[in-house]
Amino acid sequence: MIVCFSGTGNSLSVAKEVLNHLPNHSLFRLDHSNSACMLSEYVEDNEIIWIFPTYSWGIPPVIKKAIDSFNGNNNAVHHMITTCGDDIGNCALQWRKLLKRHNFNTGCAFSVQMPNTYVNMSGFDIDAPTDEAEKIERMPERVKDICDTIKSFNGLPIDDVVKGSIPCIKTSIVYPWFKRFEMNPAKFKVNKDICISCGLCASHCPLCNIEMIQNFPKWGDNCTMCLRCYHHCPTKAIDYASKTLKKGQYTRYKNLVGE
Repeated sequence: MIVCFSGTGNSLSVAKEVLNHLPNHSLFRLDHSNSACMLSEYVEDNEIIWIFPTYSWGIPPVIKKAIDSFNGNNNAVHHMITTCGDDIGNCALQWRKLLKRHNFNTGCAFSVQMPNTYVNMSGFDIDAPTDEAEKIERMPERVKDICDTIKSFNGLPIDDVVKGSIPCIKTSIVYPWFKRFEMNPAKFKVNKDICISCGLCASHCPLCNIEMIQNFPKWGDNCTMCLRCYHHCPTKAIDYASKTLKKGQYTRYKNLVGE
């Protein structure tokens, strides 16, 4: 089984590419179609592949919630594939520790560089079009190599990831700060002068956290900060406080995942 959470399409496109090489796996998407991201039914599969974006050099809380609620074969081997703009810090170590607490067997951990979509902090913006295209072009071959490694897995865990510089500081200090201060849905705002009330932000929210009130979006408290609403808005009427006012939008998701 492939368990995938994807905000803006990068991780979903990787998951679909994995299916091309591992067609015996099924794809379980952690989104609004699956009970608010809970895995409640028993999973018999012997191999679980977790695919998700790196959040500020750590695991998205929605993935932690899914792992904590996972009910499956105790002998299954779990692999991780995380997408990132550049590097993942100690995200793989964090993932291994989380699974170890549940006595799950961890196999291999991989990172795949994809176009950057996180734009909420100073110095972070989407990639230049040429950089986006190059990352997307490299992805299929990278995924093929990952799947070849998974196929030949012999019980010896492998970390094939890009940690980047000062990974310990990024994951142990920046990540907790990010979760505490930069995952506040109250900071989202909508420019009513240019909002066309299309409702795409609400209908595409993976956690059904947005509802249309008097023709304008309103965010609830169950936000995973994937920024799908921001990137999907056709008029760029959505911003996160003032931090995204001059930032770009990632619009390649439709071509990537066909949705």
